Parts: sequence; C-alpha cells; structure tokens
Amino acid sequence: MRLGYALAIGLLCAGTVSANNFKTLVEAELAFAADAPVRGVKTAFLEVLAMDSLLYRPGPINGREWFAGRPDESPFTLEWAPAAAEASGGLGYTYGPYKLTPKDGEPSGGHFFSIWQVDAHGRWRLLLDNGIHHELTAFPETVKARGSIGPKAESKEVDLQGFDDALNALRGREHAAGALHAFYADDAIVLRSGSTPQRRVDLRESAAMRGVAQRKMLRISSDGRLAATTGITATDPPQSYQRAWRYVDGEGWKVVVDMVGD
Repeated sequence: MRLGYALAIGLLCAGTVSANNFKTLVEAELAFAADAPVRGVKTAFLEVLAMDSLLYRPGPINGREWFAGRPDESPFTLEWAPAAAEASGGLGYTYGPYKLTPKDGEPSGGHFFSIWQVDAHGRWRLLLDNGIHHELTAFPETVKARGSIGPKAESKEVDLQGFDDALNALRGREHAAGALHAFYADDAIVLRSGSTPQRRVDLRESAAMRGVAQRKMLRISSDGRLAATTGITATDPPQSYQRAWRYVDGEGWKVVVDMVGD
C-alpha cells in the first residue's frame, strides 16, 4: 500500500496540538514514505537522514554512513504509514506499521518508530530510526496527533538523564510490568517484537533486556517539552532501546513511546 499527500487531508489534528510542528512533521513522513517505492530505499533515506543520525546494525553507526555503503538497488520493497505523531520545539516522533517484501519471498510486517529534528534550514531530518517485527497489520487511513501544546517547560537535561538511567537499570533485570508505570505517561505506547503496540494500561508482561543499556544519544526540544533517548547493551548480541519523552508539568519527564529492539 502506498500513501501520498491525500492522507494528510484526514489528519486527526486536535485544536490543542501544535498544528505547525505536527502538520509539517507528518508531511515530511508522508513524503518520505511516498519516495521509497519510487526512488528506492537507499535514495529515500539519504534524502532525509540527519548528518548525525544514528542506526543500529547491530551496533551503533551513523545513518548516512551506513546507507551510503549499501547497494543502490534493495533486494526488497519497503512500505509504511504513520499512525501517530507528536512534535514540539523542533523535535518530534512518528510511528506506524510497515510492510517489507523481499523480491523472492513472502512479506513481513512490524512497526517503525522514528525520531525527527528540524535542521538549521527549517527542514525535518530523520535522527533515529528503529523498529520491531510482528504480524502484518493494515495501514491507517489517518494520523493521530498526540500531546498538547504548553508554555516553555523548565525541564533539565540532568533530570532526563536520571530517568533514562533508572529505566535502563530496571529494564536490565527481571521486573514486573507494573514497575514501568512510574516512568510512563498515561498514553504511553510500548513497542516490542512479537506484539503489536501495547498501551500502558494493557501491559501485563515485560521481559528483561539482555543487559543494562548505555545511552548513545539524548535530544531535547527547544521548548523543553519533548525529548528522545537511545542506547544499546554491551551484550553479544546487543539489544537497543529508543524512547520519546514528554515533560509533564508537576511530574517531570514521562515516556510516551518505549521501544525495545531485537
């Protein structure tokens, strides 16, 4: 299934959402998704990847460097569609289902989770891109707007570092799913392979990661309202994580999307 700008007409953009950030982010994601089947996966990614983008293959590597070394023609087609997005202060995230079809094989599915940041020229650039696999699911017809606007937050990077480290420590050992709730916003989504996205309220199990992950990147929006963190374990094989955070007045940083890689 290929999506174009027609989908943008059906965006579920509530009045409390920062329309400019949200609208332009979704437009960038839709253009990216439409470009891949036409010009190829490599070309599409190199068109949008930030200079300091980070991927895991399986260890951390600069995204532009990795794609530059790939063949021009991919052995598969990749299609996807954003199901939800949130953006504020030049930082945002998108997630949604994808479909990967090898040239000589059966299609497989999952969910992508991408972090975007506005560059010095005002253009959205792909900073982090990760995903999980699960059964094929239908592509959405609309893009849900998440979050709400607010004044510039008095958030601090050191506080986010502490929350991220504490969550990594918890995820690195056996733990009850309920232990994660203290870190999560009410509308938090959990992404883990083998399952479609789970809401915080539906989370019943949470397996430990292979080890305690070490953070490789942290970004905070210019208004202190959104942030992103990512990192990886030192195990063999390694296991990555990627998170989007929202600053909640009176509560501090809360995870809104928590992804654990394979």
